[in-house]
Amino acid sequence: MTFNTRIIINNKLSKRAVDPNEPGAKPACVKTHLRSVIIIPEMVGAVVGIYNGKVFNQVEIKPEMIGYYLAEFSMSYKPVRHGRPGIGATHSSRFVPLK
Repeated sequence: MTFNTRIIINNKLSKRAVDPNEPGAKPACVKTHLRSVIIIPEMVGAVVGIYNGKVFNQVEIKPEMIGYYLAEFSMSYKPVRHGRPGIGATHSSRFVPLK
């Protein structure tokens, strides 16, 4: 995706995300698969559903997020949590008595 294409997509997404309804009301969630879109100032205050490959994660765009990609706020993988080793984890675990 070239930079010019990214700007066009970004403009379309920002127009959909910012809806001039009643002031103070939460805007409707805009669902998107486009994780490579850069957040611009016009998108601040919008609620975007970012697809992570399984579900849409709702993210409210804040001023601190300007310049970042949408993908940075919707994890596409679950971080690994290493627990205790199970049976067969090592060669010597065959000789450990089971309780």
